Amino acid sequence: MIYFDNVARKLHHNNKSTRIGFRETLVLECLLKHAPQAVSKKTLICYGWGSEYIGQTSLAKSISALRRALLAVGADASLVITVPKYGYRLTEGMIFQPPADLVCSEERDDEPVQHSESPQEAQPAQTDAVSQRQLKVPFYRQCLLIAMTLLLCVATSVFVVGKINGWRWSDLVQRGGLSQKRVGALNVFYRPDAELSFSIEQLLTHSQCNCLVYIEKEHKYSTLIFVSKKTHRSTFIRYSPLNIVHATQQINEFLKEEK
Repeated sequence: MIYFDNVARKLHHNNKSTRIGFRETLVLECLLKHAPQAVSKKTLICYGWGSEYIGQTSLAKSISALRRALLAVGADASLVITVPKYGYRLTEGMIFQPPADLVCSEERDDEPVQHSESPQEAQPAQTDAVSQRQLKVPFYRQCLLIAMTLLLCVATSVFVVGKINGWRWSDLVQRGGLSQKRVGALNVFYRPDAELSFSIEQLLTHSQCNCLVYIEKEHKYSTLIFVSKKTHRSTFIRYSPLNIVHATQQINEFLKEEK
């Protein structure tokens, strides 16, 4: 018979004893309460860590440590049985947990149990919790953020290379076959197969600054790029024809920062 002291966190068997960790103590308590029935991994994690976001790797490490402790006192490690795709169970009648008043005085003199997690135990728990929160972020939002980041990097690289090599917009217009139109103080560039709609011209008329503007129309969305000749700042605006108010707000914010 193996004696389990949950206060001193020790296992005793055949004049041998070994100390187990705080998490292993809680896991063994949970298995003893349900023995010989199987206990799910989720139940063991909630009982031992108080959080369902802890990864199963932490539970597997505690089970392995518990089995090593059984071997250390000369017991059979197979007393803790793995239930495939579910959890673990404990062989009934092999481990006895005496009442608190029967614990020997030598064991009572041990250090008090610290219920706070050590830095080594807390770090994996925090990492697993952060990973779970990150997985909750919608996948399409991650893709959109990555695409926007790459686009900004490309635009910045083109701008820097252009400054180094002394590129001019007139050269780009000739090489790329872009059409150019003057709208107030704005130099507007767009593809030859596209035309400036009345709504776009009205928007540009009320968005005057010393800037270069590139316009590109796609099937569902349109793109506006404002580049300041004075400060070399730029803004990238993507909007749908039905939501031109969004583009107006972003342009106004850009113009405020230019003043």
